[in-house]
Parts: sequence; C-alpha cells; structure tokens
Amino acid sequence: MVRIAVIDKEKCKPAICGHECKKCCPIEKKEADSCIIIGDSAKIDEKTCIGCGICEKRCPFSAIKIINLPAIDDDSIIHRYGNNGFALYGLPSPKKGSVLGMLGRNGIGKTTAVKILAGQEKLNLGKEAATEKELKDFFQGQELLTYFQKLGGKTVAYKPQNLSSLSKDIKAIDLLKERGDEKQIMKFAESLNVSQVLDNKLNKLSGGELQRIAIIAASLGEADIYFYDEPLAYLDIGERLRVSDFIKEVAKEKTIVVVEHDLLILDYLTDYLSIFFGEQGAFGVVSTPKTSREGVNAYLSGFLKDENMRIRDKELKFNFTKNAPNSGLKISEWDDFSVSFDSGFNLEVKKGEIHQNHVIGILGRNGTGKTTFVRALAGELEVEQEGVKKKLDLNLDVSYKPQYLFTESEETVRDIIFKEKIGKKVSSQFNLGVLQNKKLKDLSGGELQRFSIARCLAKKADVYLIDEPSAYLDVEERINVAKAIKDLMVEKEKTAFVIDHDLLLVSYLADSVINFGGESGKSGIAGEVVGFEKGITNLLESLDITLRKEKESGRPRINKKGSVKDREQKSKGHLVEL
Repeated sequence: MVRIAVIDKEKCKPAICGHECKKCCPIEKKEADSCIIIGDSAKIDEKTCIGCGICEKRCPFSAIKIINLPAIDDDSIIHRYGNNGFALYGLPSPKKGSVLGMLGRNGIGKTTAVKILAGQEKLNLGKEAATEKELKDFFQGQELLTYFQKLGGKTVAYKPQNLSSLSKDIKAIDLLKERGDEKQIMKFAESLNVSQVLDNKLNKLSGGELQRIAIIAASLGEADIYFYDEPLAYLDIGERLRVSDFIKEVAKEKTIVVVEHDLLILDYLTDYLSIFFGEQGAFGVVSTPKTSREGVNAYLSGFLKDENMRIRDKELKFNFTKNAPNSGLKISEWDDFSVSFDSGFNLEVKKGEIHQNHVIGILGRNGTGKTTFVRALAGELEVEQEGVKKKLDLNLDVSYKPQYLFTESEETVRDIIFKEKIGKKVSSQFNLGVLQNKKLKDLSGGELQRFSIARCLAKKADVYLIDEPSAYLDVEERINVAKAIKDLMVEKEKTAFVIDHDLLLVSYLADSVINFGGESGKSGIAGEVVGFEKGITNLLESLDITLRKEKESGRPRINKKGSVKDREQKSKGHLVEL
C-alpha cells in the first residue's frame, strides 16, 4: 500500500495554531518515534505515518491530507513536488501522427504531465533528483524511454493554458513574425478566421481572438511535438470546430497533445485519451491509453476496466427529457426590441415568453449579442421599443450571473454565505466548504465561477440569467453545475436562461433554444424561442455537422464529416438524434 501525506503550505499556519496535528498523532505519543515535525510549516514522515487520518481531521485550517492508495505501487511514482507535495503516478505516451487527449479534473496533474512531456519540468521519480540511469531503468521497455531519449533533439511547441502573458502592447502580426514566415502566418490566420485582427495590438484583442493567435503562434514553424493546453476556452461552437479541424491537420505529420474539458469537442478532436484521476491537489494517476470513444465513456461511467479501478462513486448520466417551449405556467413576456451601442453594434430581438420549470439555452457566435440580451432582460440596459428607449420590466425577480467575473473584495466566502443565507444544499452542490476561509479576491477562476453560480442560484428569484457557467470549470464541475441548475428549475418551478458554448452542457440543460445570428461585433439577431431539437438543428445546419446519441452513455457525439452516419442523417433531415 502506498501512503502519501500532502500539506498545503498556504493553509498550514503553525505560528497561530495549537499544533493539534502533532499533539493528537498516535506515533508522537511514543517516546522513541516521531512522525510530525513543526517548522515554518508542518512536515509528515510518510514512512512512520500509520495513515490514521487523525491529524487531517484535527487540523483547524484543513491543511493536511492523508491518503492510502492500496491499488498503486510506490515504485510507479513519476514526479513529486517535494516532501508532502503533489504526486503524479504514470504518464501518457504521445504518438506521431495522432492527437492524444488528456481528460480529468483540475488539480490532478494534467498540466504537470504536459510540462514533463514538453521538457519544461524534469521528472524526479519522487526523489530530490533522479539520475539518467535511474530514469533509463524506470522506463526500460516502454515507448516513453525512446520519447525522452529523443526529446532533447526535438523542437517542442507549447500553447499555454493562461494567456495573460501574451496580452502585450504589440501587434499580433509582430509576435507571429517572431515564430514563422509571413506566408505561413497568413495561411493559418485565414484558416482560423483572424486575418482581420493581425494588425491589432494583443492587449486589445478579445479572449477568443487572443486564443486563436496563441494557437497560431504555437503552430508556426516546424516543431516535432505540439502541446495545446485548453485551446477552446473563450471560443464559440463554430470556432471550436474550426480550431479542432486545424489541429487535426497539423497532426498528420506531427505529435499532438491536447488538454481540454469540452467532452463533445475532445471526442471529436482526439484519436485516443489518457484519463487522469486521483484527489485534487494531492495526487494524480494516469490510465492506460484508450480510444476517444471508450475513454470518454469510461470516464463518465466512473469505472476503468483495464485498471479495475473505480474513480467515482456515481456514473455521470445524461437526461435529455425536454419540456415543450410553451409548457409550464406563463409568467412574463417581452415584445420585439432592439439595443444599440455607440460602437455601432445593433441587436434585434424578437418577442418571446417566459414559462415556469423551463431552461432556455442561448446559442450563437461570439459578438452577436447574447450577453447584451440577458443584460437587457436583467434590466441593466436600455432597449428601444416602437421608438421609445426604456428598460425592460418583466415584473419578475431576476438573479444574474455575469459572463466576466472579477473582484477585489476582502470578504471571505464564509462572510457571503452567512450574509446572503446560502443554504447547505447549494453550498454542498458547489463544494463551497473548502473555500470558506478564502477571500473572494484570492479565488481561482474555477473557484470564483463555482461560487458565483452558487450565489446566483441561492437567491430567491423567478428567473435566473446565467452567462457562460462552464468557463474555467473541469468536466465534472460542468456536469454538476448543469445538474444543479436543472434540478432547481424543476424543484422550485423556476426559469433559467443559460448562455454557453459547451454544446454537451446545453444539451443536458435546455428545454428550448434561442439562436443568435448576425455579424460578430457589428450586428446581432435573436430568433424566437423554439424547441430544443429545432434550435439545435438550426445551429448544426449552420455548422454543417450532425450529432448522434452514443448508445453506451447516452451522450451526444459529433459524426465525422462525410461518414455513413453523417450522410444518412443529412439525407433524412435529422441533423440531431438524441
């Protein structure tokens, strides 16, 4: 049995606690033995630790995790961040001419694995440092040995997860010229539809534009291995497909590794997957490689057959039961209206109704007014109706979760939970307990997203307006959020409008759909509220793709363009079969 002790050094505060961990440890009570050393932070000797977990329960700051791993061999550790730090067991094995996907929760080693495979982090086999001989012996007989032996002579390209370092006061074209020749730049820019922004400065680009410029920057030149860490963030559905096709084209002669949380697109983009499982912030384990279809299904089922390992207590299921557009009690409506901005952007919205026990998915390209629409419903913007400018009055209580989340608040999560009376059920659904002592300004992007959705749903309202709830969230968090929203609307007979680009999440949630068209950044047209299948069909028609239902898991999958199933569904006019 492998036993690891992980201490969060940010939470561990020996100067102000009573050293409860050391005082309650059974080993410490024996005169001859010692298990816990108190210094600037606590240190736990994993060899003498008996795994009782008493110190974990007694720590007032929840800084300790004691984990017993009966199915994992201690000799399989790949990397560890020092004593009592995060540990990674196993590594994926990239292959030339294929796209390898990494699937799993945040905080269990995907980015660490990418850095090791990219040569940015030297693996240590759980020691202070590993010698070349130790590494050679460890990987003897594995494909990874050849991979690492050749890595030093290969060119590696890396598209990072965090794009903040790219947001500079220089033109996009100037950055790209440092990476490749102008002919290749123009070709890639046309493929990803960003030719029109090449002369714009990087710090003036939208999130989606900066993402595509970063992908181009990583793809230029003649690298041997390409790493794309969350390449689909900030992109709409059409752009995600465009980027996926672009990456697959690059992969024909190269080795590609992709980390992504959009299951629908990850399945479409990759050839095979490695599943990461474990405990967030403590350890991660990498599965054997699986085909994309098998890997996604295994992840959703929570059981890995090859490893004989259960990675989750419950299966993640998809319930596609839909309410008709006008089912449920009508509680409000809006007439045709328009919204105009000084920038020249104009949004035209057709009339619609709001019914109880209903979720309306809002779909469309970036820059066509989806956020403007929900802000108008929330009463934040003036609209124009029959030549008169005014704010909409739905005569309903509205709770709104905005798209962009930023705060410098010194308040803690616990303060807000108490002040806004966020109940235990919502707090548990969004795992707010682990965030209670954190200040709002110190929350990560995913933590702030979870907290903001929880605050929105905890408020007493008739209508909930939720803008891009999937941003910064991993696969399981997205599904949990979708389930929480759906359950609340059914249980309390409320209504939600949800904007998102994760089609799997929208497919799970939405009873009806509003499709947005127009020209990005210039004009937007909001269609009428239509049934889910009709709305999704309209979207798929514009994207020239078809969806089918996966028999084993019930999830939607994108058919390969030109495949028998794709042609069959198009010929019948059934672009979506769920």
